[in-house]
Amino acid sequence: HERAWTGRKPGLSRTFALLERLGNPQERLKFVHITGTNGKGSTAAMVSSVLTQAGLCTGLYTSPHLWRFHERFQVDGVPISDELLGELGELVLKAGEGMEDPPTEFELMTALGMEFFLRAGCDIVVLEVGLGGRLDSTNVIPAPEAAVITNIGLEHTQELGNTCALIAHEKAGIIKPGCPVVLSTDNPMDVVCLVQDTAKRKNAQLVIPNMQDCRIVSETLEEIVFQYHSFTYTLHMSGRHQVYNAMTAIEVIRFLGMHGYLITAATANEAFSKVRVPARTEVLRKNPTVLLDGGHNQAGVMALAELLKHAGTKPIHGICGMISTKDYATACRILGDVLDTVTCVDDFVHHAVPRETLAACFENHAEVHTAPSLQQAYETALAQAKADGGMVVICGSLYLASE
Repeated sequence: HERAWTGRKPGLSRTFALLERLGNPQERLKFVHITGTNGKGSTAAMVSSVLTQAGLCTGLYTSPHLWRFHERFQVDGVPISDELLGELGELVLKAGEGMEDPPTEFELMTALGMEFFLRAGCDIVVLEVGLGGRLDSTNVIPAPEAAVITNIGLEHTQELGNTCALIAHEKAGIIKPGCPVVLSTDNPMDVVCLVQDTAKRKNAQLVIPNMQDCRIVSETLEEIVFQYHSFTYTLHMSGRHQVYNAMTAIEVIRFLGMHGYLITAATANEAFSKVRVPARTEVLRKNPTVLLDGGHNQAGVMALAELLKHAGTKPIHGICGMISTKDYATACRILGDVLDTVTCVDDFVHHAVPRETLAACFENHAEVHTAPSLQQAYETALAQAKADGGMVVICGSLYLASE
């Protein structure tokens, strides 16, 4: 964590140099490369689960972690061990010594992951981009088996640009000549056009899942059943945005099937039923229901709001905390339309929005309170929900979800 990235020039040269000192492990691995503003973590979890279910030794590289650093590096769903994390941590730190332009924290992590997946004998690695795509350190890989772009929205605008088209340009940078591309169906037309143009220029086959081929069979806060290409799938997650992610994952699997990976729809469904992505509209308990969601940008908050509109449980008692680098005012307006009460907290991370500032954003939208601690806010909201038959929703930030 001491290897800061702030103030450093974006680019791939440091990662390439570091990996060369390690013998270029990335060149001996195969990948599914996933980027996007929202949904890339869930999509990565779904794809990796299917590949593991199909009998392939599957690596998964994600960020950030919720409980432990080890979660970022997994093989067949099992995080890296303490011993190996220590050994490979020492290896990459030593490899980076003496570099004229020293590697950043994420670049060191990427190199560590490549070495870990190679040593584990992975048949394929599901690789989640950290930030953007074109200049992200994960983009040092050769052409992947598939490049995947999930929903794109306005986030990290200082680094990536202040329009969806500019951000899409950065994320489309993971498309390499001749590699198949899957673009999530829930994207604005300017994003679709840009990705289509990029894929055409690079002679890359592009597929966008067709919503007309999808039918929602049933949905609750804990399960959603849908049909796609005439096959029925079950997700133990909530929200129609997860169906978009699943459709994207299915198209990735179909591409892989055309390139020698034998994976059936039944295998995919069995794998989907096992996927649990923490802090993505996760039900923590029942009677009363407590829902945890780490959505922290406009698209993520809108997906949560849409889910809550159809939850069928009232009143909804919210606990909200956000960090100062996000558009918290917009998020509060969206959430305020579906929450009946909300308690704002700021004790979960050092750069949280002050609770009084956050509370002011909810005024005229919901009954608003503040609490000096997340613990106190939770105990109060839980007692309210027990008394009035409502539910508790904890939302606004992955940092809050982690706490």
